[in-house]
Amino acid sequence: MAIPHKFLLAQACLYLLLFILSFFVCVPAGVNVSDFNGHCLLYSSGKWNTTSPSSVTLQEVDWGPNSACNFTVFIGVISLITSLLYLVWTSVLLVKSIESSWCDAFINLMVNSIICVCIFSTAMSVSVGFRDWCQLITNPVSGIQRCEEGQYLHFDDGIGINPENFYTQWQMAQFGIWSCWLTWLALSVMSVVRLYQYHRQESFSQSMNRERQRLLARVGKSSEPA
Repeated sequence: MAIPHKFLLAQACLYLLLFILSFFVCVPAGVNVSDFNGHCLLYSSGKWNTTSPSSVTLQEVDWGPNSACNFTVFIGVISLITSLLYLVWTSVLLVKSIESSWCDAFINLMVNSIICVCIFSTAMSVSVGFRDWCQLITNPVSGIQRCEEGQYLHFDDGIGINPENFYTQWQMAQFGIWSCWLTWLALSVMSVVRLYQYHRQESFSQSMNRERQRLLARVGKSSEPA
């Protein structure tokens, strides 16, 4: 297998990995929003009801912005669709043994870089927002030592949420989104390398063409009658 085909095969494998990892982002984040009755727990704050020592509940929750959770689901879906499209495209190139063009490599670089930046900002937002939620859950008043123990916490019935799996869901989302970022970063680097190879090939072709023109000019001069 030629080097360009090995390069395309590596890209196809990474896009397939991205397609799988994207499910770890959009699915658990979307399910969590549904379990929390449309509320977003990222960046949430609230007050603890300590009137009854035997039953400490969390009430008057100031939920985080819905955009924080919705954008996480959105960026997961975008990563899913984009990786699938590029997986199909690179597979077609491999099957037909077609070499991609400089324009295709440039567009691929732009797409990979933009999504890489978007996913990084989303990953930071998710990690910081979930940390704030865990700080609320592990408040000394609650008596909870670890964030995952908050899944068994009793919330005020007026909130209407199901917290049983929030820790697992957002741990999966964080794993998925940070893994996606690393994979998109690797693809962005590969796109830069590919574009540089096209640039070198173009420069080499232009240099060879110039040398050919010089040789033809010398041959023409030497063949002229004295």
